[in-house]
Amino acid sequence: MGYMRHLSVPTGGAQEIIQKFKQLEWISYEFKIQQIGANILIPLSSEAPSPLPKDIVGEEVKVEPILMPPKEGSWKQIFEKEMGEKKLSNLDDRISKGHEIIGDVMIQPAHKFQDGIPEYIDALVRAKMHAHPRIRLMLFDYGVKGKFRIRDLEIAAIRLDKIIQGEELHTLPPEVLNSETTIKESGFQIHLDPSKVYFSGKLGNERTQTTHKLLQFRDEIERPLSICDLYCGVGPNLVHLLSHKGLTSSILANDLNPECIPYLFRNLPPLKSLSPPKVDGIVQVTEEIQVANMDALDLASDTNQHGRWDVLFVNLPHESLEHLPYLIPLLSKNNVSIIRGWGILPTEELPSLRDRLLLILQDRFLDFSFNIRKQHGATKSMIGFWIRVGPE
Repeated sequence: MGYMRHLSVPTGGAQEIIQKFKQLEWISYEFKIQQIGANILIPLSSEAPSPLPKDIVGEEVKVEPILMPPKEGSWKQIFEKEMGEKKLSNLDDRISKGHEIIGDVMIQPAHKFQDGIPEYIDALVRAKMHAHPRIRLMLFDYGVKGKFRIRDLEIAAIRLDKIIQGEELHTLPPEVLNSETTIKESGFQIHLDPSKVYFSGKLGNERTQTTHKLLQFRDEIERPLSICDLYCGVGPNLVHLLSHKGLTSSILANDLNPECIPYLFRNLPPLKSLSPPKVDGIVQVTEEIQVANMDALDLASDTNQHGRWDVLFVNLPHESLEHLPYLIPLLSKNNVSIIRGWGILPTEELPSLRDRLLLILQDRFLDFSFNIRKQHGATKSMIGFWIRVGPE
């Protein structure tokens, strides 16, 4: 099997690191956590950045991994019974590793097969559907496409009175194959269709942490916050914030994808009783909330929005830092403000990121922090960041 990256940590501090790595999805669940002497060896997933952040306690080592035995009733055990142990150990890891569950929909990372569909695919789909009886629909995910960052999805199976897959799917009416779903996140219901809008449930913990920090910021400046979410999607950040009375004074929810607008009206509590209007530019839909369907850079050029916002959400990972200089005019000119964002950057550029922001913000730069969420390919990292901006 060959050697694999592990983090070797003293036994005493291992549990805290394991919990942190689980949240970050840096642990490979396919392999055992090992104990060698006084140290615990944690198997690292492909999401774990390389090298690991300097503040991580322990030493990265490469050792022979120990495969986890299939759990009773797990998809691996079901697959192994149908296809045999050899097929299980030789699965193409681009399609067998990981999946994301959004409501009653399972999204399975996949790839376009150049040499025809492998014989094990149907068995893999059946195994995962049997192991997750609450899943209604399983979709193959071939990556994000287009300017709206929509996943390129293909229906792999649906559960009706039985699991239907393959050619039989083509006999079903389109409404049966509807991929709209509802997730529950921290007690909130969020409606979406992953074939029409982009959504990641993997940011759920970060949305909770973000809300906590913004409550602290509200207390610091002693008034409710004006929030501008420039790439809001179906509104998950705002759903969390609106659950806290007195946290927000005004909100601008914008997304370039028009399919997001109806979901904003289904997800944001103050809008649920309203019918979605035609949104052309920026529309005031309640005393507190504006909704927009615009390119964020066009919105940022609207002088009516300049100097209005205490908090900017910037979640366009591949372009967040490139857009940032054009978004600064939106921030409050008279008070401290916050930028909360996510970005995908070359890992080698992270040490100089603070200097890059200093050039953008100059005298308004107050503070900056970031955490590495996961490795993105061989040379990049996905980060979450906070920027504290001073008045003009």
